[in-house]
Formats: sequence, structure tokens, C-alpha cells
Amino acid sequence: MNSNIKIIDNFLDQKDYKKVIEVRNDISWVLQSSNPDNHVGVFRFLFSDLKDDPFFIDYLFSKVADQLGKGSYILDRVYLNGQWSGRESDLHEDGCDITALLYMHNRYEYGWGGFTEILTKPEPTIIHPIPNRLLIFEGSLTHKAYSFAYQACPLRVSLAFKINKK
Repeated sequence: MNSNIKIIDNFLDQKDYKKVIEVRNDISWVLQSSNPDNHVGVFRFLFSDLKDDPFFIDYLFSKVADQLGKGSYILDRVYLNGQWSGRESDLHEDGCDITALLYMHNRYEYGWGGFTEILTKPEPTIIHPIPNRLLIFEGSLTHKAYSFAYQACPLRVSLAFKINKK
């Protein structure tokens, strides 16, 4: 595993994870693209901004910041991404110092795909989207989120924190 990538499994306790799932189930979505210059439909997926929700911008962000080590951090953005089968993101960088992704679909089975690919050297790093797994990496690393492989799979959902150092 690349030293610029950190994985924390079972990041939230069951109470907090349940609340995150409840919020996820009760939001409105819009279509977005990780690369606004790419107008190919396959690169459009669901998006929901959480910038006004104190549970995410204060409470959960403080839990994420605790995993970042020494230093002071500022939350730039927090939102949900949702991808159904065949809806991929594009290779992109995030324009922030640190990206933290919390995978929050109801379940996952190996073979479904849905991984996050990060272009590290000498080879790309592939992270499986295990529910309640927190993935932290440098926002300048080129990466891509893949949808689940099959139409019968649930919606692949990640909670994204875009973070800058103070």
C-alpha cells in the first residue's frame, strides 16, 4: 500500500453509521461530472451537497480530522456521490490537499467492482469500497471511482470530504 494512502475500516460506530445511511436515503440528488469538460453521459453520476448539514460539516468532519494526524485542517466541501451500474467518474484530481472518502452503500460483495483507483507509482492502487471504510489520500493524486459492475447491485455511494491544511 502506498504510504500516501490511509484506510480505516469500521470508521464510524453503528449509531453514527446508521445516521449517515438514513441521511443518504432521504436526500435529493442531481447529476454531476468529476470533469466538467467531459460531456460524455457515462461520466455523469449522482451528487448531493451537504455543506449546510452540521452533522457532516462539524461532527463527522472532526472524526475525519482526527485521522489526519498533527496539524490544522479546514473543510472545503462535503458531499455524497452516487453511482449506478455503468456510471463512472473520470480520472481527475480534487484540487484540495486531502480527500477522504467514506463508503456508505448497504452492502458489498467482492466481484462487484466499484473500487477507487488511485494512480500511484510504480502501479495504481485499487481500494475496494467496503461499507463504513474511510479512505484518505492526497487530493492531488489522480484517481477514479468505478461503479458496481451489475445492474442488480445497490447504488454505490461515497461521502466525500475535501480538506485543506491551514
